[in-house]
Amino acid sequence: MGTAKRERQKAARIEKALAEAAAAKRARRRRALVRIVIGSVVVLAVLFLVSTLMGDDGGDDAEGATEDTSEDTTTTSTTAPTTTSSTTPPSAYSNPELAAEIIDRIPPIPQPPPEDTPPDALEVTTLIEGEGEGAAVGDTVVVHYVGVLEDGTEFDSSWGGDPFEVTLGAGTVIQGWDEGLVGARIGERRHLLIGSEKAYGAEGRGTIPPDAPLAFDVDVVDIRRAGG
Repeated sequence: MGTAKRERQKAARIEKALAEAAAAKRARRRRALVRIVIGSVVVLAVLFLVSTLMGDDGGDDAEGATEDTSEDTTTTSTTAPTTTSSTTPPSAYSNPELAAEIIDRIPPIPQPPPEDTPPDALEVTTLIEGEGEGAAVGDTVVVHYVGVLEDGTEFDSSWGGDPFEVTLGAGTVIQGWDEGLVGARIGERRHLLIGSEKAYGAEGRGTIPPDAPLAFDVDVVDIRRAGG
């Protein structure tokens, strides 16, 4: 009987020790959870404070950038496209796959015309080869373009909006375009160096000074054949 009693007492002590260990473990978990919660709150508070401070700085930077942009606009005004995004899908063109590739190109930065460009100059350089038959007088070419002055100032661009359409030989654009885009093919990027006599001449136009040579990079999106 004494042995049985001792065994029961021993079992009771073991059970008590296990219960105490379990209770201590639960207590440690609760303390760890509390520390995690407190740490998370502190981290969130710090992030909020940093975000608030950065937001204030960003606002100042944005305001400064707006002011700088307005100043730049007064000194180097350019002619912006009338639309801000293309509304014509590639499927509307004769070669939709190629048209999509052209429209997704990064807009070029044309090489400015030299100061000593002859007034009657018209130089054509192919920067990216095109496909198919070249455009002829009477055809309508659909293009994206960027135009710059001799100091590199961009005065006009169609990128960001719908491509520009021009019927070659119709006299609706400057002579340098009417002549310089003959032979251009779909997908071609063509650089046009145009003297002032084949551009806007002695009168100039808008931000284009009198007697100014011009340079364009023109990407041909599509060609609509005359009578087609």
